[in-house]
Amino acid sequence: MAALSGDPGAARSAVHHALSSIFITIYGYSVCNFINGLAVSIWAATLVPVLLGQWALRCIVAEQVSSRPTEMRPKLAFAGELSVFVAGGAVIGIVNTVFHGFPAGSGLKAMLGFVTIGIFAGVDQAFVQTRIRFEEGGMPSFSGKPRSPFAVRLGLSFSLVAALIIGVITLLVLRGIEDGTVNNAEGFRRLAIEFAFVFAIISCYVANSARGAEKLLAKAVSEQVQTLGDAREGRARRRARIGTQDEIGFVSAEINYLLDELDRAHDMTTRTNDAIMKALIGLAGARDNETGEHLQRTQRYVGSLCSQLAQHPEYSAVLTPSAIADIVSAAPLHDIGKVAVSDAILHKPGRLTPEEYEVMKTHVGHGLAVIDKVIADVGVTPYLAVARDVIAGHHEHWNGAGYPFGLKGPDIPLAGRVMALADVYDALRSERIYKPAMPHAEARKILIDGAGTQFDPQVVAAFLMVEPQFERIATKFADSGQDRAATAA
Repeated sequence: MAALSGDPGAARSAVHHALSSIFITIYGYSVCNFINGLAVSIWAATLVPVLLGQWALRCIVAEQVSSRPTEMRPKLAFAGELSVFVAGGAVIGIVNTVFHGFPAGSGLKAMLGFVTIGIFAGVDQAFVQTRIRFEEGGMPSFSGKPRSPFAVRLGLSFSLVAALIIGVITLLVLRGIEDGTVNNAEGFRRLAIEFAFVFAIISCYVANSARGAEKLLAKAVSEQVQTLGDAREGRARRRARIGTQDEIGFVSAEINYLLDELDRAHDMTTRTNDAIMKALIGLAGARDNETGEHLQRTQRYVGSLCSQLAQHPEYSAVLTPSAIADIVSAAPLHDIGKVAVSDAILHKPGRLTPEEYEVMKTHVGHGLAVIDKVIADVGVTPYLAVARDVIAGHHEHWNGAGYPFGLKGPDIPLAGRVMALADVYDALRSERIYKPAMPHAEARKILIDGAGTQFDPQVVAAFLMVEPQFERIATKFADSGQDRAATAA
């Protein structure tokens, strides 16, 4: 048999079984004119075996329900719980009529009472299984019209409750007419008390079912709100769990569908951005001495720094996964403006003169002109905005001594501050005609010394947290003509 600990609905079902025995006993001894004629021991000998048998049957049914697919369990749990109460009510009604000599109407009322409790107990079990469905990840999405409209189920529920109340009134009135009690004040008073008792029980069960429905509705709406909130914050991979196939579940399914479409559109945009980026980088790379390995290294440095900074409370809301992806993707565009710098300066085999350096500095303005032209044509997107920040800010200094705008401190875009450290670190670690590759320890010291002057101190702190990653990247993606052993030094 199913134990209480292994059956999520057993505890609530046990309460319904206990209440059914309490209600029928109170009803029989305080209201009904027949059961109160039985000795307590005889009534207990009648009721207890029936309830034990009903509980045993319920445990067998629960095991069968738990073995079925999640989407089928609520309906099966309702049908199973109702069935065992119908069986128990039928047995009680037959025993009362056949063995105790009660009128058929009395047995029918006992059965109707059990059926009534069974309906509400079944609804309760359906709610339990639906909550489990939510906890287990929900049911598969569905398309088209809702399969179990909420309005229809609500209407059926009200109709059922009304039918139960009408049935009780009918039985009471028929019994009163049959025995003549309806014709005197005392008999009418007893009928009124009997009806009030039954009506109070049904009202309590209706309230319990309404509370269960409210909890499920709140859970479904909470799923939708959390999913939309995550999408707004850039965490669109979350999907609303679907617990029902009514209008609420349909809305959740539609939200999930729209988010899937948004993901597909975002992926297409990302591919388009990558294609544009590769074309621009290829154009610049045809004239610049920078290698493909430089672009791979700086991308990975930027990714490591952003992931570390995202753990800081100040940046957690800004550096969402999608924002980090845009910054990493845009990082190779930082020197795109070099396409407009003359070959004599770009390919000079040595250090630049002050005049040449001033010309080289114009590459930032040229890069911004390229991006601004794209923005003017297609509008601002998160990716293009980040690309502009990377280009504009990667030569700015924390103390305001950088170029092209002389921005200072947090006025420098975050993407530019991150790119600045990644670009300088890679330049220090890379071999040039006029200098050898610098060991990590020396580059590390230069970055630390530049904290608060050239670099954002928090970005330097993030670098210190991910140093091992920087070293691995520098070694793995070293320039093909560069001594890897020297790079790893």
